[in-house]
Amino acid sequence: MKAAVLYGSGDIRLKEIDIPEIGSKDILLKIRTVGICGSDLHSYKTGLYSFPEQIMGHEFCGEVVKIGVDVTDIKLGDRVTGFTVSYCGKCYWCTRKSYRLCPDLFKSYSGYGEPGAMAEYMKIQNAVLNENVFLIPDHVTDEAGALAEPIGTAAYSLLRTKPTEQDTVVIIGAGFIGNIVTQLMKNNPVAKVIVSEIMDERLKLAKNVGADVVINANKTDDILSKIQQHTGIGRHHFGEGGMADIVIDAAGGTNTLNQALTFARSKGVVGLVALPEKDVVIDSSKIIYKDLRIIGILGSMIPSGIDYLNKGAINVGSLITHTFTLDQVDEAFKTLVRDSTALKVMLKI
Repeated sequence: MKAAVLYGSGDIRLKEIDIPEIGSKDILLKIRTVGICGSDLHSYKTGLYSFPEQIMGHEFCGEVVKIGVDVTDIKLGDRVTGFTVSYCGKCYWCTRKSYRLCPDLFKSYSGYGEPGAMAEYMKIQNAVLNENVFLIPDHVTDEAGALAEPIGTAAYSLLRTKPTEQDTVVIIGAGFIGNIVTQLMKNNPVAKVIVSEIMDERLKLAKNVGADVVINANKTDDILSKIQQHTGIGRHHFGEGGMADIVIDAAGGTNTLNQALTFARSKGVVGLVALPEKDVVIDSSKIIYKDLRIIGILGSMIPSGIDYLNKGAINVGSLITHTFTLDQVDEAFKTLVRDSTALKVMLKI
């Protein structure tokens, strides 16, 4: 089969490798579509999260073409998404059933330590329906089904930050995750969603899916005053900022994280869902004297992502800006690096 193999920063190539052999508890998928995640792009650009000769891809839709003899409830022809993963079972986090924090998780996770979906076929080990394999409803397209995983990450953002109907929410960054978080916040619902971004195309998309206010941070000399017009002025010890109840940093950088700390009111919540490529430097004094709650957001709730798609509550079609074949995988990654209009890039296998 063909697989896209990452050899180093900026070096991804097609390679002919053997189709995976499956065991009695495994399934084999013929991959239909794969989304390129931000973490895949970080791996391509900088080597972050990379293992030697890695096959990336954890946002996917595949068709079940082979089933181990001990697998139940999964049928040939099912369209699914999911993952291989295992945990050490012994660490502090495993003994408390917080498995997503097991330090060994990414050593065995699809697209990281285990081969991912940027290939014609992919194996899911120890396949169990509704645990690590999830059916995609018939009326959901392959492309949308492949995005259940990142939609699940956006859903987890809401679980972690706990928005209410009274809350004013600021989302910094209107890329794919920022846009989906915007949609879910409006579905929740919250009182107001304000989106800050530096690209007009993305702001237009955010407005189209329900953002109450969109602000181009590159087209104002005073982004704080723009935010304050819509949140109110948040006076605090030693200064003033915004009055947002929740701020989500979906961009991931020194500038945006410091903006998040500024836009949030005292006793507010700052959720971090974007992975920075470089270390960030922040004014930590704001965390202290504003008594902020800083929330890390790791992982996905794939069943929630599928549920939103099943109900038609999420618009993903307008967010898929480019589609390439597996043979064009290098061009797909180069497009994400150089084309500012690229939002969600898909590989059609």
